[in-house]
Amino acid sequence: MSARTLLTGAPIGADLPGRLQHLERAIELSDGRLDGEVVDYAKHVLTKASDRLRFGTHHSVVAMLGATGSGKSSMTNAIVGSDVATTGVRRPTTSSTLACTWGTMDSSRLLDWLEIKNRHQVSDPSADLDGLVLLDVPDHDSVRVEHRLEMERIAEHADLLMFVTDPEKYADAALHHYLALLTRHGAVTAVVLNKVDTLTNEQLQACRTDLARLLLADGVGNATILTASATTGLGIAELKSVLVDLVKEHELALARLDADATVAASDLAAEAGPPVKTSIDKHIAQDLADELVDASSLETITEAVAKGYRRDAAQSTGWPLTKWARKLRPHPLRRLHLGSGSTGPTSMPAPSPASSARVSAAVRTAADAATEDLPEPWPTLVRNAAIPNTAALHDAIDGSIARSVRERAKNSPRWWSGIRAVQGFVFVAMLVGIAWLVALAAAGFFALGDIPTPEIGPVPVPTALALGGALLGWLIAVIAGRFANVGASRRARQVRKDASDAMVSVARTHVLDPIEEELVNRRQLTDALRDAGARWPEGLA
Repeated sequence: MSARTLLTGAPIGADLPGRLQHLERAIELSDGRLDGEVVDYAKHVLTKASDRLRFGTHHSVVAMLGATGSGKSSMTNAIVGSDVATTGVRRPTTSSTLACTWGTMDSSRLLDWLEIKNRHQVSDPSADLDGLVLLDVPDHDSVRVEHRLEMERIAEHADLLMFVTDPEKYADAALHHYLALLTRHGAVTAVVLNKVDTLTNEQLQACRTDLARLLLADGVGNATILTASATTGLGIAELKSVLVDLVKEHELALARLDADATVAASDLAAEAGPPVKTSIDKHIAQDLADELVDASSLETITEAVAKGYRRDAAQSTGWPLTKWARKLRPHPLRRLHLGSGSTGPTSMPAPSPASSARVSAAVRTAADAATEDLPEPWPTLVRNAAIPNTAALHDAIDGSIARSVRERAKNSPRWWSGIRAVQGFVFVAMLVGIAWLVALAAAGFFALGDIPTPEIGPVPVPTALALGGALLGWLIAVIAGRFANVGASRRARQVRKDASDAMVSVARTHVLDPIEEELVNRRQLTDALRDAGARWPEGLA
């Protein structure tokens, strides 16, 4: 068994810092989006990895774990080669952990980080186990809570977890409770079956087979099984040989951190869902824009645009004797602060409850369409991102309509100027005719004699000018009014089209861009998780 074997072929070493960077990025993108406990665990893994790597990888921390009477302390003594309990190391309570270290490189900073005070430096003339830190840990089945807490704390920080059991206790529920918690740490888990000297070869084979079955049921089927006897020394050489291989490679710490990072990334991946490529279809933007238009006050505004156009046309091209009366009525667009030359806030009608509900429904529909292939929490996150401020969306809708109306109201049609000039000429002709008739009447009243009056056929010229001017002016006004009706309808259509086109931009800025931003965050998250070594649950990857 080697560090490479422990990892079942997975790459470790130089790529671990990069994977941790990707995990850190995944945590940033997950925070506030995914389950808080899962994110907190990933943060814990990242912090622990950073702390552990500060001490380098020369030392390999192996924790000897086991139940009361399983022989883990005896196994520790057998590996050390002496009874460490009688060589000057005094353990104040059984809740404390004993650290046995090999080699000349100082391990005190690492042991300080592990909060282990009881330490024994092994005198070993060979350098085979240089860098090994062997921990004899309190019993995991102790009735004392502090013992179990100490065991769990050490198990969380050790590089290799070596559970010691025996033929009588290998099936104990307490042991398999902890093994089941290590379902994705089998690569850095080993089980030593102690006291095999009490078994025949057939019994040993049956016991080992049954233990392998139980480990598979626990989810750690890839854990290594060793057999030994601390009492007779049987299998101790093989156990030490395994430890020698691990120490020589100096990758055991990397193996444990690699397993932790994989677990943390995989837990986040299970929460995030599969790395599905998502995007916003073009039709979503147009459908949303259409819904926003239908839910807006655009119909009311376009009616006001048409009325305002007809009013302005009549004011410009109408019969001068009557068109002044139109000024007495309020302009339909100026009441809304949308008339020519207007700027700033408008007085458009506030959205009704039905309109607001329709806008919200349209936004939810767009969000649902963009996340139809995604699991929770993404549909909820996307909806929340798309509706951060309904008031801002309504203001943007009104603003796009106002710009469309004001832009079209800037210029009057050229034919208005022509009709106005003709109306002015006809009106002057009518006034000349009237003045002429008044002069003729005055001359007759004062008996000034007959004044020669030219005629057009049977009609005197002043009469023709007065009556013809009045009739022609009225007729021109009627015809201009018909053209104004056509122009008003066209102006209303133009405003509606301009506003509808602008609504696509409103939909994208206030709804689709936030949706796309959240989808980009998710893509970045799944990419970071993949680069961090995440393994998606079967059927999701």
